[in-house]
Amino acid sequence: MNWRDAVEEVAKVAPSVALALGGPAAGGVAAGASIAITNMLGIENDPAALVAATQDPAKRAELVRINNEHREALEGMRLEAEKAAAAEVTKRLTETQATMRAELAHEGIWKSGWRPALGWVFALSLGALALVMAYTIAIDPTVVSDPEFTGMLIWLFVTMGAALGINVRQRTVDKAMERGQQPRSFMDAIKTR
Repeated sequence: MNWRDAVEEVAKVAPSVALALGGPAAGGVAAGASIAITNMLGIENDPAALVAATQDPAKRAELVRINNEHREALEGMRLEAEKAAAAEVTKRLTETQATMRAELAHEGIWKSGWRPALGWVFALSLGALALVMAYTIAIDPTVVSDPEFTGMLIWLFVTMGAALGINVRQRTVDKAMERGQQPRSFMDAIKTR
């Protein structure tokens, strides 16, 4: 038996208590709420004990009473749990954004390190493949009539063209941002025409 199962059972009897314990809005069990509720019921702080309390008529009545009399406090516990969870997410996202900003602020040939390195490896691989294919055609021009070779040649040009197109578009956006302009999207261009 886990706390989520216990919360589902408690929700059938005392929805405010279930929310304070960590219903869908809180995303998990609020430790303070579980201790408070189980102490009020006079049971062990354990999910199985809480579920058993929902089956016992006296404990069930006490759970309903707690639900009704302490609704505001229980709602406050739930809100505090949500606030703490939101603060944790905000902290994590802030740290991630700080790392990304630091990478973007760094100038140099590798432009922020490892992310562009993969692009360089990809570009060098495509360049090497293009050189090998050009050499192969120079040695034996009839190889172009081979459908597999021609398919690979077409794939190479399409891939290189797509990579170049993405890079040219992104560089255009970067230049606009450097000038303080908001880059226009394709849909913006359609709307203005």
